[in-house]
Amino acid sequence: MTTLTIQIQDKDLDLFETLAKRLDVKIIEVVEEGKQPNSVTKRAIADARLRKTKKIEDIDAFFKSL
Repeated sequence: MTTLTIQIQDKDLDLFETLAKRLDVKIIEVVEEGKQPNSVTKRAIADARLRKTKKIEDIDAFFKSL
């Protein structure tokens, strides 16, 4: 198996996805330039996926805790 990193013009993404599906190619991750989350956001996403988050009951208390 080979993994490639390629750049596709936004206007051609649908065409590429159709071709990939036809060739039984698996698209593992789509990363849009300039839209990558920073490290704090990545950590927050990971915590949310691991259910390490708390439900906000009181918005004022939440902002005071920051």
